Amino acid sequence: MAGFITTHGTRGLSIFSMPKNLHTIFIHNLSLLNFFTMKYVLFCILGMLVSCSKEKSQNVVIDIGVEIFISNTNGENLLLGSTPNAINPDSIKLIYKLNGENYTVYNSNMDCPRGICFLNDLGSERIGITPNDTENEEYPITYIRWENGDLDTIKCHFVRKDNGINSSIVCDKVWFNDSLMFPDNAVAGFGRAFKIVK
Repeated sequence: MAGFITTHGTRGLSIFSMPKNLHTIFIHNLSLLNFFTMKYVLFCILGMLVSCSKEKSQNVVIDIGVEIFISNTNGENLLLGSTPNAINPDSIKLIYKLNGENYTVYNSNMDCPRGICFLNDLGSERIGITPNDTENEEYPITYIRWENGDLDTIKCHFVRKDNGINSSIVCDKVWFNDSLMFPDNAVAGFGRAFKIVK
């Protein structure tokens, strides 16, 4: 049976004796398959386009971080372990005032779950905080509870913009215990940063 291709059963076809219309039948069936496949692919693509056009893609910019340099009355950085009466950044707690209630900040999904990060830049050690940015208040309040029990208040003003495509929230003013610290008393070269003495 040399020269035969065995298909189903014992029936064979010679490569040279194939019906001339077999190619046409194959192309026709492939065309039907492509038509039905393309119909479903096109239907899926149109469905995705319609669903995507209902949702607006939005770019969000959040620029609210505040940085605080903490020194003693001698000008020594209290965030360095070698400084007498140093402050352990892990002992600091942030508390947001929301609708008249106080809530200790903790969000396990954040890089700094307590809303406080120790910024360990050699010679510029400081803490970075994420202040309360609730929309319910014109000047949202954040309390800082220190290890020794002291409680300080940070009040911020935010500029909010939303045009349906892009939105942003930017902190443009920061008060520390009712003294305007940013922009008036900002540490040059550090953005929204200021110094306090403890």
